[in-house]
Amino acid sequence: MAPFAPNREEAPARGWRMPSRTPPRPVIFLAAAIMIAAGTWGARALSATPTPRAVQAPAAGSTPVPRSSALPVTPPDSVPGAGVDAGVDGPTATAALDKAIGVWTANLRDDPEDFVSAQNLALDYYTRGRLTGNVDDYDRAKRAIDLSLGVYPDDPGAKTMGALLQYTLHDFAGSLATAQAVFSADATQLQALATIGDDQLELGEYGSAGATFASLDEAAPGAAVTARRAHLASLEGRDDDAARLAARAAAEAHAEGADGSGLSFYEYLVGYIAFQAGRLEDADAAFGRALADWPGSYLALEGRARVRAAQGRTVDAAALYRKAIAIVPQPQFLAGLGDLYALGGDAKAAEQQYAEVRFIARLESLQAQVLNRQLVLFDVNHGENLVGALSMAERELAVRKDVYGWDAYAWALLANGRAVEARAAMRQALDMGTHDALLDYHAGVIAHAVGDDATARAELHTALSLNPGFDLLQAQKARQLLAALGS
Repeated sequence: MAPFAPNREEAPARGWRMPSRTPPRPVIFLAAAIMIAAGTWGARALSATPTPRAVQAPAAGSTPVPRSSALPVTPPDSVPGAGVDAGVDGPTATAALDKAIGVWTANLRDDPEDFVSAQNLALDYYTRGRLTGNVDDYDRAKRAIDLSLGVYPDDPGAKTMGALLQYTLHDFAGSLATAQAVFSADATQLQALATIGDDQLELGEYGSAGATFASLDEAAPGAAVTARRAHLASLEGRDDDAARLAARAAAEAHAEGADGSGLSFYEYLVGYIAFQAGRLEDADAAFGRALADWPGSYLALEGRARVRAAQGRTVDAAALYRKAIAIVPQPQFLAGLGDLYALGGDAKAAEQQYAEVRFIARLESLQAQVLNRQLVLFDVNHGENLVGALSMAERELAVRKDVYGWDAYAWALLANGRAVEARAAMRQALDMGTHDALLDYHAGVIAHAVGDDATARAELHTALSLNPGFDLLQAQKARQLLAALGS
């Protein structure tokens, strides 16, 4: 499963395998294939490289079963990319995936109707994308699954994988429609039900997501569902429930046999929720456990960097940011390191990091689209490309009306001199109940912009009381504005 990082677009990629109520009907035995292990984050053990083989047509009425796909619980705006599973991570896993991708691609060149190779190819591209953070691999996976469905259009497993890939590429409405169609036709497709709930979260339909996760918990209780419920509790401002459920999810994952990157995500989730609540020591400990489980977790590296920055341990924070960036150079990581340099007086080093963020924004690629909220916040926080940031926030909100969509839109409106509209949008964000110091900070600055300094002081106090180090640069600005307001 992938991390939940609302508004942070930190990570994602979390895949998990949802058990079916009925055993699958095998069609083809894949000798020496990459095996999928039950567990979290799509737990996969990479073994021998698959070898080409003839593919038989499915028996009448049967469902083709390649290696079972793993459904994610991708955090908002994450770049799916954290984790190949079952303890096989990093270059070893990537090399094995590269070889497997080569084999499935060769199979498809020989036989364009080899739908099983197409499904396996999609799964390997998806897994490699989670490992490397390369969003283009998700697009390749989507094209492979579309090819499979072109040959065998009634395969619910392929349809469910297609819904997952739509979700990963941030087509949440399309993913929801696909998953709902699959689940309506076959209520045993619990992975489709999980994707329905994930899409509802991203679309801001929190009540519907809660009902979906309750149904999922009845049908297949376990760590993957508990983690989803923890994420929802955090979004709804039920902080104690969120912390309790996150800790329970980590314990359940351990009991279910998760290890390596699979277990790492759950510990990351514990740390993320602790940081949101301002419990820095608890967050640091959880991120440390996540890194012990999987040293390559760029989510945990960045999470710990934020903790260390909030503690004033800026040298440690910079080192952790650099490690995370070496794995996946996300805009949020680059901006965080740049802000550290800027606050330390090294303008040249800061500009180098900011220049990389601008380069990502200019790519106009799928990668940039998936990271658009990070890019909106970077532009507004650094006073750059303000008209473009607002346009990006408007496009995002049109298809994704969750709490952080409204927040990014409000922040961009303010930067473009539209404070009254910004306040209305910020109220939409706050009405969802999420407790997040960044939201309170934005609300305070917007209140000040419309002349409501009493509310501004209250919101800024709330932000800094909840988490005094919620963001190194923005927390400093919050303190400066409070001082200017005479508080």
